[in-house]
Amino acid sequence: MKKVLLALASAGTVIACAGVATAAQPGLSFATLEYQQPRDPLLPSNQSADIVEHTSADRLAPAQAAIAQAIPAGTSRATAEAVLIRAGAHCRAQGAAAERCSYFDVKTRDPYVDAVHWNVDLSLANDSVSGVQVNRTWVRDL
Repeated sequence: MKKVLLALASAGTVIACAGVATAAQPGLSFATLEYQQPRDPLLPSNQSADIVEHTSADRLAPAQAAIAQAIPAGTSRATAEAVLIRAGAHCRAQGAAAERCSYFDVKTRDPYVDAVHWNVDLSLANDSVSGVQVNRTWVRDL
């Protein structure tokens, strides 16, 4: 009986450890991608309020690569949507050939508040991803 209990306890430990390892593996996260972005420039106050600023492609390159790696060409629409929703986005079909997933965040930078928008556009062919385009905009409010 003691051997059976010991074996069950050992198996439970292995299962518990496997669960922790699985839970600890990070997936795609827009909060993490946003944290990894270089700080948006401080603009003179006469230029900064209520103007939509676009993040340059070179600053977005690491995020574009991470998203493209998480959603390679050929991924089903449902799987791509699930990945982006788990990452924090809200998705909406743009017809049979496209889907847009968006993420919104607010950052404070005294005395400013920046509203940050991420958009991921999925190009689709036969309900599978054929391309991924990422853009990020931000609007500063005083």
